[in-house]
Amino acid sequence: MKFFRDWFTHACAICAVLAPLGSAQATPLVDVPAASVASPQPLGTSVKLFFSATDTDPGTLSYRLDVGPAGGSTLTMVRDFSVDPTFIYTPTRQEGAYQFVLTARNNSTGNTGTNRIARYRFTSLVTGGVAVVTPTAHPLVALLSTPPCPAGATQVRASILQDGLGTPSYTNWQACRSGQNVNILVAGMRASTGYTITSQTWNGTKVTSGTALPFTTGAISVSLPSVSVVTPLGPQDNQTQRFILLSTIAATPMAVDLGAHPVWYYVDPSGTAPLLYRPLLGGQITMLANGVNSAGNGVVNGQILREIDLAGNTLRETNATRIAEQVSALSGIPSSCHIGGTECLAGAFHHDAILLPNGHTLVLTDEEKIFTDGTQGSSVPNPVDIIGDLIVDLDANWQVVGYWRAFDHLDVNRAAVLGETCTSNAGGCPPIYLTAGIAKDWLHGNALYYSASDGSVLFSIRHQDWVVKIDYANGTGTGDIVWKLGAGGDFAMNSDDPFPWFSHQHDPGFVQNGTTTLALFDNGNTRVAPPPLGLGSGNSRGYVLHVDQVNHTATPVLLADLGFYSGALGTAELLSNGDYHFDAGYSPVTGQAYAQSIEVHPDATLGYTLQVQGVRCYRTFRMVSLYSPPSKD
Repeated sequence: MKFFRDWFTHACAICAVLAPLGSAQATPLVDVPAASVASPQPLGTSVKLFFSATDTDPGTLSYRLDVGPAGGSTLTMVRDFSVDPTFIYTPTRQEGAYQFVLTARNNSTGNTGTNRIARYRFTSLVTGGVAVVTPTAHPLVALLSTPPCPAGATQVRASILQDGLGTPSYTNWQACRSGQNVNILVAGMRASTGYTITSQTWNGTKVTSGTALPFTTGAISVSLPSVSVVTPLGPQDNQTQRFILLSTIAATPMAVDLGAHPVWYYVDPSGTAPLLYRPLLGGQITMLANGVNSAGNGVVNGQILREIDLAGNTLRETNATRIAEQVSALSGIPSSCHIGGTECLAGAFHHDAILLPNGHTLVLTDEEKIFTDGTQGSSVPNPVDIIGDLIVDLDANWQVVGYWRAFDHLDVNRAAVLGETCTSNAGGCPPIYLTAGIAKDWLHGNALYYSASDGSVLFSIRHQDWVVKIDYANGTGTGDIVWKLGAGGDFAMNSDDPFPWFSHQHDPGFVQNGTTTLALFDNGNTRVAPPPLGLGSGNSRGYVLHVDQVNHTATPVLLADLGFYSGALGTAELLSNGDYHFDAGYSPVTGQAYAQSIEVHPDATLGYTLQVQGVRCYRTFRMVSLYSPPSKD
């Protein structure tokens, strides 16, 4: 089976998913969306939109919102079909007239209707050709608005200088747009502190600064995790990657500077804590959040894939049941996510989503399946529930264009190395739909990595102790496993270490602009397990491996003891000075939960260390600014 299936071959399958034979053909009657404030409004104003529709046919109504320039034909999906009848829209990039297009769908018939606000205007914050800095709803984020770039300038950014300091941070460079004002969200600032914010343009030879504008941040009004420096920054440590973004577990995600001062945080509108996946170039962040889906089935955990800006505004989102119906249509596999069902596609998002150079997004979802054919000890009187993984390929508008199915490409009889299982919504587990009991957590995939050199994808499979290379080929590949790296895989190990292989790893990827040096966080669960599987003790390791993909040999080049055993979570990142950054996200001490972000020198000695007390961290990212995400390669 190829990773990438032709949508049109299977387009009619969605009819079977949504509309049973003989269903009525009424069309939902959609009201014009109601706006919380009347047009016009200044750029940066949050407008809450309210949706409603009626249908003479029975069925649950779900709503999709698309936004674009008024009078234009180009629309961008900001929320795919969901039973949530509201959405808060906050534009910060460009003033002008917008249209809001609402589509209502009857989930039972599949029929849709549309209506729209044809014109809603957001006015410029620039008056009289003078730049201005405007507070946003986020106390640590400002909106810089300036007149169009001067003649000859091709790029623009903002400089952010804290009062009393001599070195600014910067937003990313972005293209100047002819005749259009520039609006930039400015973040990475401490609370209740004075700053000077200045626009800068680049004409290919020099940087020109605009008017220096003062801005004082507000106070933090929410409870944040306690963060402290355990080992101060030393002369050997990286001096330029001055910010750390913390993807916390069950706590407010935040960013700090190297002095442990908060410089950003995000409060989910649902009141629950989301899980940050990865920061993107320009300050956007992808995340996993809880919320209602397109089916309105009462499941909220792990249902939302969302992208936000640094002010916390939702830029776009989709949900697991919306993805499931598209994968089902594309694959021809019926999905029945309830007790008594035999297969559930995309029951929830989990662990990772990555943005590809072509604008597509790969996201991890689960697939739950009942076996009775002898697989992992199953039989007709003794069915076995097994959780697998789906990698779903979303286009630039977050519509499904392809998928990769673990059940098609991996040996389902190779059980989880340590026999892991899941109950519904247990830590690290998706919702369990097909049984009220226990499911086998066969794979527990936890990371994706895109290799620009050949368009392949690396997939970290925690419970197999493997990193596998998938023939993705930028969406045209076979989906076959090219190789399996890890104990029992396809590579010979060159090492005399008592346990040279990683186990239950997190966040693998190639570094140093190549395809030979791979960095990951070695949690070490199998190594720490009692004999004969493991050694019975040990700490987690910062792990860097030379991988010869031609001759299938592997040689460790860094095995850094990080000082304690983190049985779950973790990050690996190459820093700009040649050091590494590792997140040991989960301390094992009962009642003393903490996570550490640790800089490791090439000789395996530990440097700068930041600790988050009372909280676990799924990932941490060491960054030059909140606009410059770290890159594996």
